[in-house]
Amino acid sequence: MEPTRNGTCQLVAVCMALIACCCCLSAAQLLALPSKDLDELGAQYLPAGFGQANLTMADVQRILQQKCQEAIAERPGSETNATKLSEDLQLGASRLGECIAELANITVVLDEVEKARPRGDLDVVFEKYCLRMPQARACLSEFNEALLPCLTREERQHNTMVQRIIGKLLDFVCYKNGDQIALFIAEQGPECLEQHKDHVSSCFQKTFGHYIPSQLNVTLTDLPELVLGPRQCAELHEFEGCVVRHLETCSNITPSNIVESMFRYVRKESNCQQVIDRVTRERSEALGLRSSAATVTSATIALLLGLAVINV
Repeated sequence: MEPTRNGTCQLVAVCMALIACCCCLSAAQLLALPSKDLDELGAQYLPAGFGQANLTMADVQRILQQKCQEAIAERPGSETNATKLSEDLQLGASRLGECIAELANITVVLDEVEKARPRGDLDVVFEKYCLRMPQARACLSEFNEALLPCLTREERQHNTMVQRIIGKLLDFVCYKNGDQIALFIAEQGPECLEQHKDHVSSCFQKTFGHYIPSQLNVTLTDLPELVLGPRQCAELHEFEGCVVRHLETCSNITPSNIVESMFRYVRKESNCQQVIDRVTRERSEALGLRSSAATVTSATIALLLGLAVINV
């Protein structure tokens, strides 16, 4: 049963990576997750740097206050206090964590999945949790209201799109009360992800690893902007290709198709498709030029050899 548990947790990690790349999981949101759940995800299934290890509340307070101060500096004449905003944000994160713990404790969910899979009752498990989705949306919305005052002008412009994306991801997870996730598990998806979890981690590290501060004494300049711009879109496309390429080597193609569908949900609700189309076109053109150059070179070599034969 261990591959089922590990692989299901890895799917949660992939979802978190998707949300993180969409700039929804700020430091406060990650810390809002119950410590035990984040440790299980971070220590075993996410790249180094995503865990809570050694991160104190004083560190969090300092980082959030810096973030809020930057946002206030963009609004001349504002009498808002950065310390007050960061305290409100910490309170919002705490409430979000409590909400998540009450609605879906990851450890408990995984245990229920393990017990339900042999009986074919996965739909019962996911239906129970998907019925709680409206409460989850309300908790996320409440936290976002606390987050908005600490976002820069550009980040606030992206925020509506980001919230729309996370809403669509939640819709995907609970499509027909979890039908997609139940199918993923039934079609050996957990085993497939467990088989390639090191590859998935490597994919993440190569594409998004530069966003993770290497040292604990994080400064504001170390924190990525919470935006989904052309660079992030290109990185998302690279991450998708890397993950799907590895999952396609599993004996069953269904898990890779479902994971790819999650990425499509993000692309559909963002402006990323235009960027991805451009990147794909440029790569194709570059490959075409190299192919043409190789053809010309081969023809030149053949001509020279022909002349050499004639001369002989």
